[in-house]
Amino acid sequence: MTTSRGSPDGTGIGFGNFHTHTRHCDGRGEAHEFAEAAVRKGMPRLGFSGHNVVPFQASWTMPAERLPSYLADVRRVKQDWSGRLEVFLGMEVDYIPAVASPADPSIRGLGLDYVLGSVHFVDPADGAWDWTVDGPPDELQKGLSACYGGSMRRLVEAYFQRVGEMAATRPDIVGHFDIVKKNNRDGRLFSEEEPWYRAAALGALEAVAASGSILEINTGGIVRNTSGSLFPSSFILREALRQHIPVIVSADAHRPEHLDGHFRETVGLLRGLGFRCQRQLTSRGWIDQDL
Repeated sequence: MTTSRGSPDGTGIGFGNFHTHTRHCDGRGEAHEFAEAAVRKGMPRLGFSGHNVVPFQASWTMPAERLPSYLADVRRVKQDWSGRLEVFLGMEVDYIPAVASPADPSIRGLGLDYVLGSVHFVDPADGAWDWTVDGPPDELQKGLSACYGGSMRRLVEAYFQRVGEMAATRPDIVGHFDIVKKNNRDGRLFSEEEPWYRAAALGALEAVAASGSILEINTGGIVRNTSGSLFPSSFILREALRQHIPVIVSADAHRPEHLDGHFRETVGLLRGLGFRCQRQLTSRGWIDQDL
């Protein structure tokens, strides 16, 4: 494995962001605007990860009619910025049993550079996929009542089961591992100290370890001031380090200015936990880059 040294100050300068959403899904900004911001910030590489098309109505996923323009736009940016910025074409693909998967041939046939797998949907409410675990509180409560009898524990356990199933499809990156806690700021819905919660989370993490996928350390909950914490939590990161699971820092950027959001602090945290490198995609393939 090739090793590349990151920047000495631990900022986003020196490594890239691989979780990026443009106006083709729920982001704000054109692909070229993100590329311009990445270069301004001194980032050597940038990966785009538009939400995949799903066969039902969702306000934040990519409509089917935009998929060709998304692919074309990123490929154009890759060509236009060649020699100044390494640009990679990816997609964030939801795992929904019998509906969508990172391993679907339709995804693999798009000529992507990488796939970021994620779980937002767990079960349909009254037959409709109209709520997500990280949606607004009223939306979450709707799904919680309709599918789990109001039990947050049942929802959390079902969510982590899905994450484990998603990891088994072997995406390149496992995105926002514990996003089920997004609405749990200050422990308002459950405690992450509870044995049942830790058992569910660490069970899913074992599936990530077995998959060989990269675990994303997602700063979006801080950048957009939702959960107020990283995805995943520190106890999960400690176990990931113990199991030698590769990690990657990403901002889940929905705006160009967010591309390196909270990177300095996150790198400092990782160093304090004992991490020495993160995985990065380069023109030479995946490498381990010193933090």
